[in-house]
Amino acid sequence: MSTDASTDRMPSDAPERSDRRSLQRQLPALLVLGAVAMLLVGVAIGLMIRGDGGGTDRPAADSAAVGFAQDMSTHHAQGVAMAKVALTQAQSPEVRALAYDILTQQTNQIGQMQSWLTRWDRPMDNPGTAMAWMSADGHDHSGSMGQMTAMQMTAGNGVTTPLMPGMATASDMARLQSLRGDAVDVDFLQLMLRHHRGGLPMMEYAVDKDHVSEPYVRELAQQMINIQTNEADTLAKMLAERGAAQLPMN
Repeated sequence: MSTDASTDRMPSDAPERSDRRSLQRQLPALLVLGAVAMLLVGVAIGLMIRGDGGGTDRPAADSAAVGFAQDMSTHHAQGVAMAKVALTQAQSPEVRALAYDILTQQTNQIGQMQSWLTRWDRPMDNPGTAMAWMSADGHDHSGSMGQMTAMQMTAGNGVTTPLMPGMATASDMARLQSLRGDAVDVDFLQLMLRHHRGGLPMMEYAVDKDHVSEPYVRELAQQMINIQTNEADTLAKMLAERGAAQLPMN
């Protein structure tokens, strides 16, 4: 009798709440598995690409192709980290959906760039100053590069100053991870919009055949421009809908 009475008193939505809690516990592991899968897909795509030299193309260590792959991988990695936070902690379903798109797309692109670096026998991380490859060819950069300051061209420490334009500092990331609900939505949108815009000069530089001779590198750079320009518009719109200001470029 007592067992039946206890069962009768159980809320009708208890199984649903239990399923949601179970899914929330499993989500971090699912995100890791999904990110690994997208990274491997990107690696496979990158390895299938062959340059004009029949797969023997190997850009110089200080070339724009190598620098772009190294620095954009680092830039993307932080975007993926921010997207993971939003995907698990954001309040809005549309923010979580956008975070999922960013996570999967940028993880795939990291895989492609890392596969090139492996094939070129170059380090995954830039051993020198971030983005120095954008001023090492003697060209006159009158466009987006010409607008960048010397301070922005100098690698930061990632703690109090960003490693590259648009990147969040360690304290920015710690704050994002500490927030919950609507506050996560706004902070993520602000940080990611600045992040997208900060990476744009690298993409615009790499898409120019005067700087990068490898067509597959230019094609990926153009793909990034197309995707992130559209996403930046969406991020700006979402911020406006929430009455939140955009962050200035750092």
